[in-house]
Amino acid sequence: MNDQLKTLYRAELICISVCLLIWSVAPSYRTYAIGFVVGSIVSAINAWMLMMKIKSVSLQGENAAPKRLNAGFISRACMAIIAMMVAVKFPEQVSVVFTIIGLFYVQMVTLLMGILFIFKRKS
Repeated sequence: MNDQLKTLYRAELICISVCLLIWSVAPSYRTYAIGFVVGSIVSAINAWMLMMKIKSVSLQGENAAPKRLNAGFISRACMAIIAMMVAVKFPEQVSVVFTIIGLFYVQMVTLLMGILFIFKRKS
């Protein structure tokens, strides 16, 4: 899982770098670039929180440890809501549509990585 996560975060950093380059070079696309950066950063944080939750649950299963109470989904949903609040509060600086697209970035890259892994395994 660590190799996939490293690849995922590498793709995330490349995408954020491209967006920041667009932000610095093309002033007319700044709102779109920053909206995508905000959404994709929150998406990466949510993926990390989900990974930590998966590790915690797997360790609990191995050690038969008592179940810890946490707010996994609620914390990830709140992160997405905060990103959208920023986009709605500052619509002239942050694009709402590209923030939503950025929120799904890590999930889409993960899906594509899984599909590529399946095709790579078949051949």
